[in-house]
Amino acid sequence: MKLILAIVLWLSNKIIVILSLFAVLTILFTANDTLRPLGQNLWEQFSGKDGQEVVDKLNDDINKLNDDIKEIERTTTPQLKIDLDREKNNIKLRIKEECETEVPWYEFYRLDKHWLKEQQEPACKALKDSQVFSERLDREYLEREKKLKDLMRQLEPKRLQLKNAEQKLGGVWKLLEINFQENWIHISYIIFLVLFASPLWKIWCFYGIAPFAEKSPPIQLTDPMTNGNMVYKEAKKTVSITVDRPNPLCMRMDYMNQYDRNLVKRTRLFWKWSAPFISYASGLFELTEFTTKNIVEDGTVVLSPKTVSNYITEIELQQHHGLVIHPYCIVGISGDIQVKTQWVWSFHSWLTGQHRYIIFYGTGKLYLEGSGGIYVMEASPAKTSVESHLLIGFDSRLGYSTIRTETFWPYFRNKVSLIDNQFSGKGVFLRQAVAPVKALTPIEKNFQFISNLTSIVGKFFGF
Repeated sequence: MKLILAIVLWLSNKIIVILSLFAVLTILFTANDTLRPLGQNLWEQFSGKDGQEVVDKLNDDINKLNDDIKEIERTTTPQLKIDLDREKNNIKLRIKEECETEVPWYEFYRLDKHWLKEQQEPACKALKDSQVFSERLDREYLEREKKLKDLMRQLEPKRLQLKNAEQKLGGVWKLLEINFQENWIHISYIIFLVLFASPLWKIWCFYGIAPFAEKSPPIQLTDPMTNGNMVYKEAKKTVSITVDRPNPLCMRMDYMNQYDRNLVKRTRLFWKWSAPFISYASGLFELTEFTTKNIVEDGTVVLSPKTVSNYITEIELQQHHGLVIHPYCIVGISGDIQVKTQWVWSFHSWLTGQHRYIIFYGTGKLYLEGSGGIYVMEASPAKTSVESHLLIGFDSRLGYSTIRTETFWPYFRNKVSLIDNQFSGKGVFLRQAVAPVKALTPIEKNFQFISNLTSIVGKFFGF
């Protein structure tokens, strides 16, 4: 039952990731001025919105044409034309019979006919006015008939366009359906990869890649026969540091708890001007440097960690050949400490993703911060393994290698890392008690590949 519940929760999480990805893409394509036109165009092509707008416009045009045609047809009927022609002919015949008959010249003496013709002149004038009006009605009828034919000619192409547009609009989803039917196997592969790419990758890494780690020779950064001493103290919540003229102290200001007023403070932009990139990327910039005012006088600076569960320890190097340290753990440096880097392209470096190792050497003191405490451990002749998230540094004389974690299921469930670090030879390594846990927001949990990108790049360069 618990396994089924775990699978259901895992599938639910994947679905949420996919939906969240679509939501993010939607926001990007709608909120960004550069991407909005592209997103709108893609959406219109996918949803058929542009085709629907064409169909709606054609429907409006056709409806308007139909209304105009009906309005004209109401006043342009065949019967109306017959009535107009009959009326026009009647008026024409009456004018011919009543108004165009002249009195013959030889009947000039017929005064009655001349008087009758004079009496008919107003009626003839009215008939002629009716004839003009009838001809105007006939011309208007012919104009409406011509306009009707023009509208009918415009209507037919519109209907054809509407038919094509509706077929095209219906074809958008039809095309999607056809494409899905033709490519459902490939679509299934994509869905399968989205859901199971991470588990398959974990299986391949555990059984296909990591076993070769034990067969690869260890990384040797420094000759094991090189001399050098290192003195370390027990990790504490509060560390008091004596500052004198030969040993100024550079530290991160937010770790300073108290200091003597006889010390001089100044801001140091980079810890090492010869290594500005290392100083900046590891946070060793804008440091506070404490020095004394004169040779005979010294002072004390007290350091405390920012996090309640963290501890600070003091590591003193005496003509030491090199200590590989993650720079983010360093909160303070005093003395003549130098830094160098070494690139390695071993199988172990490919497996861990770290190809550059930052080595601190010389004479001086390093103040390191660790979660839950810092332990300086001697490597066993029979090899010693340590969980990769706990390691913060090691003696460069040690043989450094990686080994696959022993159990698959804890790795598959993200409880442990794929590999552990392994040391052999004479020297010490430094580890913290517990791995620091970063509180992730819901977005960071679902899109850890984005939040982890900076960590991957930083680890490649040894930070």
